[in-house]
Amino acid sequence: MTIANPDRGEHEIELGGVVYRLRPSHEAIRAIERKTDRSTLELYSMGNRGALSLDHLGVIFGELIRAGAARDLDRHVHDEQIGALVYEGGQHKAMARATLVLIDAASGGRTASGEAKAAATGTIETAGAA
Repeated sequence: MTIANPDRGEHEIELGGVVYRLRPSHEAIRAIERKTDRSTLELYSMGNRGALSLDHLGVIFGELIRAGAARDLDRHVHDEQIGALVYEGGQHKAMARATLVLIDAASGGRTASGEAKAAATGTIETAGAA
């Protein structure tokens, strides 16, 4: 079952047999940076190198899950619990998902709530030959 809406900037991850919606809202990204003491791009780079720890992944997914929570239980997940589920499910798969969400958030095109902004629909005029 797909619960994430890419048009709203959402991703998803399955942990412990449960599919969680991940929403890269401004508030969630700020909390991730504050808790890890790393910038979004630094965390993205660490993910590309395979250098995100279970603690990092627990914080990243914990914040993104709480931001995208549709179910009451999802609003109360604990970072340590999420880190343990990441360990059980495979750190490499979770790290790839975290890296994708982080670069998506860092590349802009989002509202502060994490929703994707509509693409510009205007035409671009260029100077032509006179």
